[in-house]
Amino acid sequence: MRGGVLRRKQHNSIPSSSQGNTPEAVMASKLMDLCTGDTELCQALARLMILDPKKINISLETFLKEAQDFETQGNKLRAEVGYRVAGALSLFQGDTEGVRKYFGKALMIAGNSRGEYKTLMDHLDDAVAVAKRYYSGV
Repeated sequence: MRGGVLRRKQHNSIPSSSQGNTPEAVMASKLMDLCTGDTELCQALARLMILDPKKINISLETFLKEAQDFETQGNKLRAEVGYRVAGALSLFQGDTEGVRKYFGKALMIAGNSRGEYKTLMDHLDDAVAVAKRYYSGV
């Protein structure tokens, strides 16, 4: 038996271009270029941005209403997801205040379990600027 058979598979936070031309790899490569060396911001955006937001047929307002309803019902996970999608759609729209508000709510609900929310909030203006440049080329 060969050694290392039971080793854990290493997970890359950001797919590299050597892993193929999947949409995720292309997005990650483009984000790395746009983030100009800020790996932490790049990783957060890779996890939070939507690959093709034009394919989402549900309005931002619908996601917000559902998130608020779930929050009222005590369903924190579904509320967090609703605010996360609303924040991602705000990134697509270049709405800094929406990004701050919706990812802030998701961060409040998730606590420290989602480091990408905190990273995004710490680099908010840069994140929105990178998202604008990314989506302008899509």
